[in-house]
Amino acid sequence: MFLKSKIGLFKKSLFLCLFLIMGSFAVGQNFDLAGFGYTDTVPCPYFIEFQKGNKIEISWYNANQKRVKKIYTYKKKYIGRFPLFELNADMPEDLYAGLNPESKNYYGNKFMLLTGLAKKALGENKDGIVGLGMLPARKGKKASDFFSDFPMGGTGEYPCFNYENVSSYFVEESKEGKRDYKIENLSIMEQDTPWVEGVDGWGIGETFTISTENRSFYKYILLMNGYISASNPKLYDENGRIKKIMVEGVISGKKKEFTVKDTPHPQTVDIGFLPEQEDVKITILDVYKGTKYEDTAIHFMILWRTEVIPYE
Repeated sequence: MFLKSKIGLFKKSLFLCLFLIMGSFAVGQNFDLAGFGYTDTVPCPYFIEFQKGNKIEISWYNANQKRVKKIYTYKKKYIGRFPLFELNADMPEDLYAGLNPESKNYYGNKFMLLTGLAKKALGENKDGIVGLGMLPARKGKKASDFFSDFPMGGTGEYPCFNYENVSSYFVEESKEGKRDYKIENLSIMEQDTPWVEGVDGWGIGETFTISTENRSFYKYILLMNGYISASNPKLYDENGRIKKIMVEGVISGKKKEFTVKDTPHPQTVDIGFLPEQEDVKITILDVYKGTKYEDTAIHFMILWRTEVIPYE
C-alpha cells in the first residue's frame, strides 16, 4: 500500500508539473519583443525599439528636424487583456512636436500595445511585427493612437479590400448622436473602429465577403478579434468575440471551419486550402460570449500573405 501510494503521489506530482508547464505555454507570450521595433511614417516619423532587460529606445525627429533618442526602462502590467507598458519617465514633449495636435495633450509614460509576429514571406529576409500602439486615456481625455505598423516586405503597397454582402451591422443611438459600426471598419487598424453585427442574439450565421483589387494569392486572413478600445478596454470582454467561422471561396465553393483565438492581438487563419485568389465569404458559427452586451465584434480583418503569431 505504501509503495502504491508513493507511486500514485509521484504520478500526481508529475501530472501537475506537466500541467503547469503546458499551462505556462498556453498563457505565456509566444515570442520576445527584444530586437523588434515599431515606426510611424513621415511627416512625423518616430521609432520604438524593444531591447533586452526591459529597456526600450524611442527616437524621433524634433521640431528642428534633428533625430534624437532616449532609453527607458519599463514595467508591463495588464488592463483587462491589454498589455500596458509603463516607462520610467514621461515621453518627451519634443516627440509630439509634429504629431496630431490632439496627441500634444499627452505627455505621459504609458502606452498599450497589441502585436503579433509576422513570419517572413517571399521577398523578406527576416520576421517582422504587426502592431497597434495606443496611448491610454489620461486626465479626462480620450485615448489616442500612437502607431500602427505593417511589415510590407516584398509585397508592395498595402492592398485595397472591399467588403460586400454584409448581412447586418449595428447602429448605436446615444446622446452624442448615431454611430454606425459598419463593415468597412474591418480595414481600419485604429481603436474604437470595429464592425459589430446588428441582429438580435450573438450574430450566429451572420455573413460578409472580403474581396481585393490585388489578385495576388493571399494564404491567410489577418484579424484582430473583439472590440478594441484604449479609452475603455473592458469593452473587449463585455462584447462578444468570434470563436468559430466558416471560410468559403466564392468561386471555388471550397469551405473550411476555423477556431479563432480569444485575444485582441493580431492573429491569422490559414486559408491556403483555396486553389487560387478569390473573394472570401465569412460566416460566424460560434462566439465567445460577452459579459454585458449581446453583440459580437470583429475589430480588423483583411487578407494577408504570411502567418502572424499573436503576442500572448
